[in-house]
Amino acid sequence: MAKKIAIIDDDQNICRFLGESLKLRGYLVDAFPAADPGLPKILEGGYDLALLDVLLPGLSGLDICRELRSAQQTARLPIILMTAFQKEARHIRQAREEYGASDYLLKPFSLATLHDKVRDLIGTADTPAAEKKFRVEGSLADIPLPQLLHNLYTLKTTGLLHLERSDLKKVVYIKDGYPIFVRSNLLSECLGPLLVREGLITQAQSDDSLAQGKTSDRRQGTVLIEMGLLSPPQLHELLSRQVNDKLLEGFAWADGNYRFVQVRNFKEGVTVINLSPAEMILQGIRRHFADSQVAAILKPHRQRYLLQTENPHYRFQDLRLSRRETEFLALCRGHQTLENLLGRYPLSRHENEQLLAALLIAEVIESREIPVAGGSFAPEPGPTPIDKQQLRESVLADYARLMPLDHFALLGVARNASTEEIRHNYFNLAKQYHPDHFQRQYLSPDLLIKVNQLFQRIGAAYHLLTDPVARRDYTESLGGKTKPHQIDVSDILQAETAFQKGLVFLRTKNYHEALEAFAWSIKLNPKEPEYLTQYAWAKFKCNPTDKERLSEALQALQLSLDLNHKLDKTHLYLGYLLKESGREAEAEKRFEKAIKCNPNCTEALRELRLMNMRRGNASGLFDRVFKK
Repeated sequence: MAKKIAIIDDDQNICRFLGESLKLRGYLVDAFPAADPGLPKILEGGYDLALLDVLLPGLSGLDICRELRSAQQTARLPIILMTAFQKEARHIRQAREEYGASDYLLKPFSLATLHDKVRDLIGTADTPAAEKKFRVEGSLADIPLPQLLHNLYTLKTTGLLHLERSDLKKVVYIKDGYPIFVRSNLLSECLGPLLVREGLITQAQSDDSLAQGKTSDRRQGTVLIEMGLLSPPQLHELLSRQVNDKLLEGFAWADGNYRFVQVRNFKEGVTVINLSPAEMILQGIRRHFADSQVAAILKPHRQRYLLQTENPHYRFQDLRLSRRETEFLALCRGHQTLENLLGRYPLSRHENEQLLAALLIAEVIESREIPVAGGSFAPEPGPTPIDKQQLRESVLADYARLMPLDHFALLGVARNASTEEIRHNYFNLAKQYHPDHFQRQYLSPDLLIKVNQLFQRIGAAYHLLTDPVARRDYTESLGGKTKPHQIDVSDILQAETAFQKGLVFLRTKNYHEALEAFAWSIKLNPKEPEYLTQYAWAKFKCNPTDKERLSEALQALQLSLDLNHKLDKTHLYLGYLLKESGREAEAEKRFEKAIKCNPNCTEALRELRLMNMRRGNASGLFDRVFKK
């Protein structure tokens, strides 16, 4: 008999995602929106596992857990509890001891994590489902786009979100819960019409650039640069704004359908959306939501108390708030109702309603029936921005310094520290190392993994030290001295040191010494794309006429590209090597991609200018734009 799972969650879309993903693994799934329809069915027996959200209308997930444990039929039923709020997570740990809850999930969590926990508790399905792509579909009238985007972020999904309304279509690329690109069939959202509307080019120039692009298989933006009508920085800024606007326009769709299909790989070289999910929801609501839609979001929370969530995954998403908005958000400390907060600023009530609606959907703030004593702790501002190289060095240094520490040293607290002191330090660290702050920095995959590991370790330290029983056991396990978390960081630091030496040798044209240094950095850290890129270039420069070395350098650059396709140097060097191999058309595309990754890549600009001059179609204005 197939294994059967019951889900109780009042978020209809979360139920769909969880249910469909479990069905694909061969489980039978029933989903319920609340305790009233769900609890009686589970009490009848016949389920192998219950998956319960903590915050539910009526009986909470904890109450349901108590009821199930007190009934003979379900006394031993495996139960997984879910919550987005860390205060509830502490209650869940208590529920595990008092009521026997089997495990819990703190949102956001990936579907893979859910599958692992289910498998550990009840094993794999007896009859695995046929191989199919995970997909969920529904109506935008039931699940508006902002809620849908937040659901995808909560479950850290990767795939394509198809939006359809009559003949209008959009496809949103989602990676690990972040929208990164949008395609659209709306003619008004194409680059040419946008430039014409803004008066940057004429309709005739737009038509001419499109015709040239079709003839030479080149992008319209590249042709406009060659025509001298746009500079690369202008094009980069316009493309970024264009892709953002394509997605935000979907917030105006009060009806239509959606379909999400899970995929692993995307087309490379797209112009990435540079908004966090919370910022995207805020901008979309401000631009396109009617007052009635905002009122519907706020209605259940009007007389409830607002406070900033303790879950750093949601709370510390990047938000571009004004000083007034930041001050208003700081007032959400759990001791004023939504209506009271709005009443304090009657002149900006409309803007504040939009802000609160967005933050409630994104779970940056939560609402409670009773006030919270003392309110929620507001952390200090995060670190000031630093350049890319400093960021690399900072991440590596912090990773090496913090990962080996025990939980007390990691949070910078004594063993007798109060819960408030632990919480204070935790929030400061969590904000500093929130993955959002690094998601758009184009760090290598290797460094992004380290950021996530560090963030998770900080959260694990906080969870353990704020649980009195777990903290006592952990302190006893340490004994009189620290037992560091074992991790080998020496190779990471040695690899970075060798890489920096290689860059110095490269600048002074000591190519053999550079190659030796880069080879050592790769030996210590073979999956760092920047190391591979510079290694390939040094190998080529050591002997540019050696065909075998050229082939090896091309292979190293391709491997670097597979790891991170956003490094302009990788595309630039690949262009040089392809040009050296006589593959000029391919080289030209690499130089174009280098500019797309970095509009100020002067070497790629120079190569494109020379190529166009040889073809005899570069205008004098084009020469002036790119004159060095």
